Parts: sequence; C-alpha cells; structure tokens
Amino acid sequence: MNPYFPNLFSPMKVKKTVFRNRIFGSPTGMKELTDHRHLCIKNIDFLQRRAQGGAAMVCLGDVIVDETSDISWNPKVRSWDRENEFAFYDMAGAIESQGAHASMELVHAGMHFHEDDRINYGPSDMVDEFDQGDGYGIRRHKIIEMPREIIDQVVDSYGKAALRAKHCGFTAVLLHAGHGWLPSQFLSPVLNRRTDEFGGSLENRARITMMIIDKIREYCGPNFLIEARISWKEGMYEGYQLEDSIEFCKMMEEHGIDMIQVSCGSLHFHDSTVLSFPSWFDVDEGHNAEAAAEIKKHLHVPVGTVGAITDPNFAEKCIKEGMIDYVVMARALIADPDYPKKAMYGKLDEIRPCLRCMSCLTGGYYNLPLHCSVNPQIGRDSDYKFAFLPAEKKRVLVAGGGPAGMEAAIIASERGHEVILCEKADCLGGLMRVIEKESFKIRIRTYREYLERMIAKSTVEVRLNTEVTPELIQTIQPDVVIAAVGGHPIIPPIKGIEKSIQIVDYYKEQPEIGENILVLGGGFAGVECAIGLALEGKKATIVEMSDALASGPNTPYPGTGAMQIDALWTNVKKNNVEVMLNTECVEITDEGMICEDKEGKQILLKADKVIAATGIAPNEDIVDALRDSVIDFAWIGDCYQPGLIRTAVRQGYDTSLNL
Repeated sequence: MNPYFPNLFSPMKVKKTVFRNRIFGSPTGMKELTDHRHLCIKNIDFLQRRAQGGAAMVCLGDVIVDETSDISWNPKVRSWDRENEFAFYDMAGAIESQGAHASMELVHAGMHFHEDDRINYGPSDMVDEFDQGDGYGIRRHKIIEMPREIIDQVVDSYGKAALRAKHCGFTAVLLHAGHGWLPSQFLSPVLNRRTDEFGGSLENRARITMMIIDKIREYCGPNFLIEARISWKEGMYEGYQLEDSIEFCKMMEEHGIDMIQVSCGSLHFHDSTVLSFPSWFDVDEGHNAEAAAEIKKHLHVPVGTVGAITDPNFAEKCIKEGMIDYVVMARALIADPDYPKKAMYGKLDEIRPCLRCMSCLTGGYYNLPLHCSVNPQIGRDSDYKFAFLPAEKKRVLVAGGGPAGMEAAIIASERGHEVILCEKADCLGGLMRVIEKESFKIRIRTYREYLERMIAKSTVEVRLNTEVTPELIQTIQPDVVIAAVGGHPIIPPIKGIEKSIQIVDYYKEQPEIGENILVLGGGFAGVECAIGLALEGKKATIVEMSDALASGPNTPYPGTGAMQIDALWTNVKKNNVEVMLNTECVEITDEGMICEDKEGKQILLKADKVIAATGIAPNEDIVDALRDSVIDFAWIGDCYQPGLIRTAVRQGYDTSLNL
C-alpha cells in the first residue's frame, strides 16, 4: 500500500483490465501530423512520455470517426484511414511499454468546426457561426439536419474506429459525449429541434449515443473497455443540466458503458467554456467533483472527474470519501508528466505546478505544436528522450532571478556546471513576486516557490542584493554570462503621464488609490489589474485605444487564444468592469483622464487614480553594458524580448541546455 496516497495509488479493476493507479491522462489532440493526417514519431513520443510519468491510462485525443466530420483547417487524425494503423499500433505499444493502458478518444464534430467544402451536418437545420480566434474571423455556415442514413453511417463509423483501435493494441476507447461534440449536440434541448425519434424527449435525444455504444460493443466484444466523457451541464443556465445528465448516464450504463468521466460545458455556449477549461481566475480544485459524486450515487460503473485537479491531496480525499473512483488530468500532466510518480513517492515539492494559463490550449487555435508555460520540453519530447552527453564543466554567471534566470540556473546546474545566480533585489522571483499579489494569481506564487525549491535543492550559489556589473564579471571570471535582467515600463508620450502610477509600482507599493480607478491599457496586465480592483470592491474602467482586449499588434506570440479571451471577458463582465475600446488617452489630469474616441470626440473621465499598464521594454542598456565583458554571452527573458512566462522559461531552458 502506498504510504502517502493509499487510495489514489490503489489499483482499479474494470472487467479484465487492471489499472495501476487512479490517475488517467486526459485525451490530448495531436497537431503535428503528416500531410496525410497520419501520426508521426513526435506524437508517439509525447504520449509515451506521459505514460512513463506514471499515469494508469493515456489517451490519444481527437480521432475523427467519419468523413462527414473531416476538418481541413484544423487537422485531426482520421480513424478510417487504414494507413494510420501502423502508427496506432506503435503508439499503443509505446504507451503499454511504460506500464500504462492506451485509450483512443473518438469524436465527431457535427455542427461544430463546420467549413465550406462539405455538407455540415448537425442535429437540426440552422445557421451557425463561431470565431475560432485564429485570425480568420467568423465562420458562418448552414447546418443540415443529419438524416437517418447518415446517422447510421456515423454510428457504424464509431464502431469501426473502435475496432481499429482494438486491433492496434488499445485497451479502451473514450466516447466524447460532452463539450459540444456530436452526441452532446443531439442531447441538447437547445441545439436539437428534431421531431423524429432523435428529438424531443431526453430518451430520444440520447438515442444516437446509445446506438454508438451498442455498435462499439457489437464490433469489439464484451471485454473491450468503453469509457464516456460527459458534460454534467451544457450551458451555465441553458441546455441540459445535472438532472438530465444523471438520467443520461443511467441509460449509458444500461447499454454497457464501462466508465464515465464527468466534465462540464459546451463549445456552443461561451458562458460555459470556462467550465470546460477552468482558467487562472478559478482558484478552486476539482470544479466537477461534486457533480461527479452526485452522478456516481446513481451508477454502478466507475466514475471519474476531469477539470482543475492538480492537488494529489484533493484527489486522494475525493476517492477516499467515495465521491469518485478516479481522476483525469490534462494540464497537470502537461506541466509535469512525472506528476504521478512524484506523488507516489511523496515528492510533492518537486511537482511542477500548472498555472491554468491556457497556454497549452492557445497553441491549438493557431495550429501550433503543444506548448506549456512551465514545461519547456512539452511539444518537443522527441528532442529529450535520450540522455544528453556530459558537458564540459563551465563557470556560469546568471544575472537576474526571475523565471528565465532561475530556469537557466537550475538547468545549468543539472548539466554539471558551476552556477552563480545573482539578483539585485533581496529575494528571487522577479516580476512573479509583483503580479502574484492578485488573489487569482496564486498559481504564479506556487510556481515561483517551486522554482525557489529547485534552486535550493541544486548546487546553484545564490547571491542576493548583488547587481551584476562589468566589474563583478571581471572579479568572478565566468566562462559564460546569461543576462536575465528584465525590462522597464514603457512611458508613453501622454501629457500628465507622471500623474499616473505605473502598474508595477502599484503592485509593489500597494498605495491607497481611492475607489474609482482608470486603467490605461487593455493588454493582459491591464485587464487583470482591473478585474483585481473590481474584486476589491472598487470601480474599475479599462481605457484601450485598439478595438479589442489583449489582442493588439504588440501582444506576445502566438497571440491570445479564444479561451483566454473568453476567460478575460467572462471575468470582466462578472465583476462589472467597464471597458472603453477605440478610446485614446490624450491627457492625464488630477481629476482623471481626457480621451478621444475614434471620431475624435473628446471624452472626460473622472477618477481617483490612473494606473498605467502600457507595456514593458527590454533593459537594453544593461545588456549592452554586460555584453562585452565576456566572450560567451546570452540574454534571455524580458531583456531579450518582453513576453510571457512561457517564453522566458523556454529561453532559460534552451540556453543552459546548449552550454
């Protein structure tokens, strides 16, 4: 028995399959496919790495079951393509080789992800439009009610896809019946307006899902595992709700489903997208655990939950109390694939925490490889599956103790170098210590503390209250200098700008600013600051000269994903933050701000204080002063190019790995 988490690390037997613990890896879609939508070695290495970290089951996500759901602009694996079989076989084998079971998620987009060059089927006739957030604007198409012959074709395709998974060595398939995919579209009383046997009553709306389960069982036999993912409610208030989902799950159990994982929300309801993928504003653990516990009361099959589970203590408690049987993790295992093994050995202080920043989801909207703010290896797993050759030991001086500098110091130390980390302040953390003061930035603090623990466990020599200068470099005589000296606020040429307080100074000094606040700048920092002010009970107004929040031409790449935008706007509206777009500040006064709209009309805004969130510029002067003091020099983080934690950490990692 595991001495740390005896329930989380107890085996679970479902039919003839035994899982080594209760942690399942959530399905992850593959972006870097071949030109023919085939899996490549990079995809296999990614999921093998997840299995290596200790998860009990690892799931290949987003496998499309039928040509009626094929998507040209968002590549996904095609289950009907026989030429995918060798890669399916290799992937299942790679996962099984690490002691985990392999699962395949089967999906059909239905009316979602519609496009120009095919008939777009859905549960009912309608016109649908959505903005993927990828820069191509709104997609608008007519949706055709799926006729019975196509329903039968799609149902059969689910069965054949499951059979292909079984033949290729997968233990299970995951039927995605939530989040706005086809089965949940039919289940929806809002989207499904049919009057035939597939519409009207809950039983009729659930009929296609039952047909799919029956068909998979017909093709794959009694012992092949069929798991389902459901959304316990569709929209925040619209669509099917918990009572409907309980009955839906009871029907699935009657038709032979083996396991059910409980999620929430739908792609068709923007108010619930943040429920499907909880953001950094949502600080609680296990958003769907209570709903899963309620569903479990009515079932006999194992029930799991997915969504914002990062704390093994919480997972242990839920399983111990009988709320759920297993947990499903996505972003936690992206941030740290070794999470299960670290938890199994009680090494909680070494688990790299997820920020819930949605960086991993943002890449998908731009068809980019998977990436993570805190794990620079993710999306590049093939590059790191073999141990690196020993490096010639060097003396490395790192200037700056923010996320870029700390990551660089940790990796350089792991590579066997002598590392000195200098920070001019009296503590490590850089800007993380500044922004973590927001109540919803608790995960930034958790990550900063994690980095500090890793520094303490390493051989890095830390020198606080020490600014790196050319003279210090001459004294230390390093072989390499890595400058991570950050940036400074951009001061725009606005009359009276000195009457405002820079956002960094506001966070550092926490001065008394009154109750009515104007925030100049609608980038990420400005929007989050305004939301934080509103949470404190203050009146907050964002003044932004462009036509959108967090989406200007200076937004760090790859841009702001649709789910991040949804999270920002959801919390802006929830907390009554006023937003003034297309509004340019021309003067800051003692009474507030003088602005102009895009027609040039003058607007007077009164406020107790103006907080300027107008961006960061690199500390180029410091970099230039240090550059000529050593032969081997690198600069990373905001002093290279102001950006995100993700870019800073990745630069620190790459720079030290290549020493």
